[in-house]
Amino acid sequence: MTCSATPGRPGRARVGRRPAARGAALVLLVAALTAGCTGAGPAGSTAIAPTGADPSTSVGSDTAAPPSGPPWPSSSRSLSPSPSASAPNPAPSDAPALTLRTVPLAPGVNDEASGVALATTAPGLLFLVDDGTGTAGLAVVDEQGALVTRVVVDGMSAGNAEALAAGPCGAAVPRSDGGTDGSCLYVGDIGDNAQQRSDVVIYRAVEPDLSGRATGDPITVAADEWHYTYPDRPQNAESMMVTPDGSIIVVTKPRNGAPHRMYRGRPGGGDLEFVREFAVPGSPRPMRTILTGNVATDLAATPGRVLLLTYDDVHEYTAPDPAADPSTFPDWPSRSLPMPPLPQAEGIAGASDGCGYVIASEAGPGGTAGSLGIATCR
Repeated sequence: MTCSATPGRPGRARVGRRPAARGAALVLLVAALTAGCTGAGPAGSTAIAPTGADPSTSVGSDTAAPPSGPPWPSSSRSLSPSPSASAPNPAPSDAPALTLRTVPLAPGVNDEASGVALATTAPGLLFLVDDGTGTAGLAVVDEQGALVTRVVVDGMSAGNAEALAAGPCGAAVPRSDGGTDGSCLYVGDIGDNAQQRSDVVIYRAVEPDLSGRATGDPITVAADEWHYTYPDRPQNAESMMVTPDGSIIVVTKPRNGAPHRMYRGRPGGGDLEFVREFAVPGSPRPMRTILTGNVATDLAATPGRVLLLTYDDVHEYTAPDPAADPSTFPDWPSRSLPMPPLPQAEGIAGASDGCGYVIASEAGPGGTAGSLGIATCR
């Protein structure tokens, strides 16, 4: 949370944009919360203390150029994650210390950042997707938020691209180039606030090689276009992850406190399969969720670990067995991890070390640009 106001920006036409009344209410809430701020420094230097932590331990956000070193450099302030009292399956609390940074993106880079994936060919580079209507590609940024290049996804014109994930290409359906190995990027055009779409679309493209790449012309990648239909009724969703066989898991964004619903999509498209319902753990520090409800905004899967993002929290689920089916994650031990101060957290990706993570945020009401929250293990 910052104590300084930012000027508004022109609206953009998009499928499923949040109602204006809710946005106005959020602005009023933020104004009320920030009215009591005292001693706040310049933008990017606000410090907070996590629930249950020693008051002398704080999380800092640092906009100065950080030292180099993959996957992300650390700031000077650190903390240890504390278990969430509301998590139904508490995880062990012997987690390593984390450092958090908030990184602003320049206006126009990815203002409506709704999904993030880590590049596997160039540590420290990130893919971002924007959920504006007609999105046709991805932005590639470095750990300081600077635009490196853009990726044009051939044939994509997303209605509401709310999710982005990196995962195995999978052998079930060869890529458009005939290959089955390597890492692919999955863009989830799955947003549907009106809940009236006849289908949702996943675009799968081989992850481009970014090693040694400097800022330059956009990269164009071929993509598969997979259409899926819900077995019951149209659903609104923002959360998606990829399983080891290249299937996708989609979790809905329910209204009025209803349970979250999980669906599985087999590679290639077709009918989604209903898997289960589940509840998201309560927030130990509710703020934005007071208005939006405690809803999932993204998922991320790495071996033995699933991260679930809400507007206020990061929940980590740890597999009791490394070979556990990722769709069973709601039954795994879980805990709440530190959350960087972000206006509208919508995308998350887990680091390959099984500890760190990066969050993508939209500009939010009254904001002018997207931002990143980076958590690094020490």
